[in-house]
Amino acid sequence: MFGYIKPYRPELKIREAEEYRAVYCGLCRELGKSYGIFARMTLSYDFAFMAMFMMSANGEICPSFENCRCMAHPFKKQCRCLENRAISLSAKAAMILTYYKIKDDIKDKGFFKKIAGALLLPFASSARKKALATGEEAQKIDLAAKKMTEEQSALESEKCSLPDKAAQPTAKFLEELMALCAKGDERIFRRFGYLLGRYIYLCDALDDLEDDRKKGNYNPFIFANENAKEEAKAALNLTTAELGDDISLFELDRYKETVENIVCMGLRSEVRRITEKGGEENGKSL
Repeated sequence: MFGYIKPYRPELKIREAEEYRAVYCGLCRELGKSYGIFARMTLSYDFAFMAMFMMSANGEICPSFENCRCMAHPFKKQCRCLENRAISLSAKAAMILTYYKIKDDIKDKGFFKKIAGALLLPFASSARKKALATGEEAQKIDLAAKKMTEEQSALESEKCSLPDKAAQPTAKFLEELMALCAKGDERIFRRFGYLLGRYIYLCDALDDLEDDRKKGNYNPFIFANENAKEEAKAALNLTTAELGDDISLFELDRYKETVENIVCMGLRSEVRRITEKGGEENGKSL
């Protein structure tokens, strides 16, 4: 995904930062072990959050940890979360989404992205096949990702000028993805996922607006009315507010404070960074 779901570091306690880093490193390790070195390039804050949220909302998943070295930290051992269902599911989703993202770049992007995509596609295709071989969950993710890509492509082709409508495919994909995290009633997981997807799409569109305008790329705000940018800010503020309310509906177990930090403060911080363009950046790796 795009890396907009991240902690607000100034309010993270040391223990919480270490826990988040351990999940982030655990996901990185799982990507490399199951799908190859290339797969580690797909590591993102969004999928780290998905893994942490799933472990927090599903008390049946009890994470274990170990200290180990890696290519990024060869001289000092780092604590990482060992593989579990949440880590595995996030890694599968990352690889499947990467495959469809690369295919979309080859189809719609500029010359250099087409070349890069053509070189990376065999690796992404192989990783997707490995993920699909793991069972029904991966196949559901693949179906949702394919549908999202097709619907997004159609909206871009018609030059959709309604940001809310343009955000629908991403929102529905995250809805399906979060449903796989559900323990008990799926409805609140689906609503939470839908709002997260909407948040991600609108953040990305706002963040890339000027760059897309210069390059001639599709962006719904380019074709929307002159007040669309302000309306998008308002929509993002409403979305983050509802996400903050919805997080209280979950019976969060471990990582409760870190998950709440991300949803209640991290998302709002990203909106401020994008709208202010020059405010404090929180995108550096923990």
